[in-house]
Amino acid sequence: MGQPKHLLPTSRGSLVEHIAERLSPSFAETLLVGRDPTRAPKGVRFVEDVRPERSPLVGIYSALLSLETPICLVIGCDMPFVVPDLAQALVALSPDADVVVPKVGGFYEPLLAVYRQSCVPAIEWALAKGLFRITSIYSELRIREVPEGVVRAIDPDLVSFTNLNTPKQLALLSHL
Repeated sequence: MGQPKHLLPTSRGSLVEHIAERLSPSFAETLLVGRDPTRAPKGVRFVEDVRPERSPLVGIYSALLSLETPICLVIGCDMPFVVPDLAQALVALSPDADVVVPKVGGFYEPLLAVYRQSCVPAIEWALAKGLFRITSIYSELRIREVPEGVVRAIDPDLVSFTNLNTPKQLALLSHL
C-alpha cells in the first residue's frame, strides 16, 4: 500500500482516526498498538509492541497488558466499515468468555473480536512456543463464537469485515 495502513487518508482524516471517530461514542478509549508513537493521531493512546515479532497476536498482547479495563475490542486498523452496533453486541456477549469472536463463512474473524485480560497467560504460552496466529490461543480459552446469522442480523452485508489490502480496495475509502 506504500504506507502504514492506519495512516491511509480518508475524508475524515487517517483511517485510524475514522475508525476511532466511528466507535468512540461506545468506548472509553482508543488504543493504537505498533512501533512508532509519532504516528498516533490526537485522541488515540499509543501502545508500543512489547515484543519484537510482527504479529497481530503481539499487538493484542501489548494492548491487554496496557488496559485499565478487563476487556478490549480489537479491530484491524484496515477495517474502516465496522458497524458500531456489532462492536457493542460483541462486548455485550463478553461477560462469560475470554474471547468473543464472530465466525463468518466457517472461519473465525479474530481481528474484530473482544479479548479479556485473562487471555494473557495463553498468549504468553503461544508466543513462548513460537505460535503467532491469533487462533492458536483459542483452544486454551473460553471462546464464545458468534454465529454468522447473529452477525448478519446486525450487519447484513458483513461490511464490518471489509479490510483494505490492495490499491483497488483503497478506492473504497472514497466512500468514507
